[in-house]
Amino acid sequence: MKQKIIAGIGLLFFFLALILTSCLDLDDGREEYTAERELELLRVRLEGYVDQGLDVDTTDLGVYYVRLVEGSGEFPKEGDTISVKYAGYLMNGSVFSHSFDFLPDSAWTYAIGERENIPGWEEMMLLMNKGCKMEFVVPSNLAYGDNWNGFIPPYSSLIFVAIMNDVKLKAK
Repeated sequence: MKQKIIAGIGLLFFFLALILTSCLDLDDGREEYTAERELELLRVRLEGYVDQGLDVDTTDLGVYYVRLVEGSGEFPKEGDTISVKYAGYLMNGSVFSHSFDFLPDSAWTYAIGERENIPGWEEMMLLMNKGCKMEFVVPSNLAYGDNWNGFIPPYSSLIFVAIMNDVKLKAK
């Protein structure tokens, strides 16, 4: 008799849990990541720049950028070594990458064209000379496209704020 009561109570708890969880909205808060959503977020971001009175330019590939501080000297070319401080953000403001705290002098140093970087990033590095500071938005087709990459969802335009620390021209 005792076993039947325990089994009955267990069965009652099972059905109670089933009923309660079936009523829950299990939407985990994830947004649907689509090309349409990306275009809307991009439009809002670019309008925000214009509303702030900033001059937004576009590269040949389609990266949007605002030159915040003019630099001086030579612009890098493929094979030149650059040293750049940066922070990368998603459209919601989340930081997905940065050079601060984990790289010497808080700057990432590498030779242009010798690493696999997203096309939008590489194009922007060619437009920055020493001392230049830019904010730029790389659309997903010039970043990771419709794929997840770590914390970066599909169809995510990436926002970077970058300061060119140094440009060392390749020896001829």
